[in-house]
Amino acid sequence: MNILEIYPKISNKYIPLSLLDVSTRNYIHWKKENLLFRYVDKPTNTIEKRERILLNVFDAFWISIIKELREFNVDFPTIRAVKEVLYANAKFNEELLDATPKDDFINSILNKIPESHRESFKPYLLDGSFIDLLKDFIDEKTIYLFKNIGVILFDILYREYFVSLVIAKEDEHVITQILRLDSTSKSSITNTIDDLYSNYLTKQTILCIPLTNLVWKMFEDPNFEKYNTKYDFFTENEQVILEALNNDDCKEIKVYKHDSGDMSLNLMFEENVKNEKANEVRKILGLKQYEKMELTYRNNNHITIKNQKKIILKNQ
Repeated sequence: MNILEIYPKISNKYIPLSLLDVSTRNYIHWKKENLLFRYVDKPTNTIEKRERILLNVFDAFWISIIKELREFNVDFPTIRAVKEVLYANAKFNEELLDATPKDDFINSILNKIPESHRESFKPYLLDGSFIDLLKDFIDEKTIYLFKNIGVILFDILYREYFVSLVIAKEDEHVITQILRLDSTSKSSITNTIDDLYSNYLTKQTILCIPLTNLVWKMFEDPNFEKYNTKYDFFTENEQVILEALNNDDCKEIKVYKHDSGDMSLNLMFEENVKNEKANEVRKILGLKQYEKMELTYRNNNHITIKNQKKIILKNQ
């Protein structure tokens, strides 16, 4: 499974640059400085047309990372080095590869290749050299599947991982590491913390950006709501919750985040609904961090919504 199978529209360009609080001037400057990803290399000195700039989720995510780095005055060469890592071809999980029948693996890749190129591409799959030729066979929307940034978003949006970007310098070389923490696994949490302390915090100065938080902000911000809907980040039932946040007829939302049924959040509409609790509900919905939600309306109608993704995972 990959992120395009879950969110088929995620590569579509819907998000306006202005929503990220980045000026067109800065965007064009960053582009000329080769900070932005280009699917096909183009001259950086071409004249930019003054038109509305729209982004897909991957590139909006990357621009949010650039913003974070610039707030700490990180220089352009360092940002370019980080970009090279995030937009590099992802490495396949060797254990999963070994456990996957060869024909299944080959077919899973070929299905992403235009039919007219499949026969010519197949020999490169067999000898393992295909990863370096992907851009010659795969379109702009699909290429993100094979990049580190695509894997990171899959880990955050689907696997419930906390992902952080760690940047350090050693002998003038930029070292970029991606730390993943499985929020559902205590051993993963322990191992990741041990790795962070033993390899980074006690040995060198680092800059650490919690990438999961950048995705959270996208879901928490009410201004993103209509774009999140365009990307089908929310099911029809979850959109009922979003509508309830602005519905005076709804008086209470209860959020159950654990298998035990413990209630983690209770939003009473006698309070100001445009507060941190409402933003927390948006984030929980976007990241699917709930077991079920209950809505109570003033006419005593009661609606219960279950997290279908978690139900599917339990049935596997």
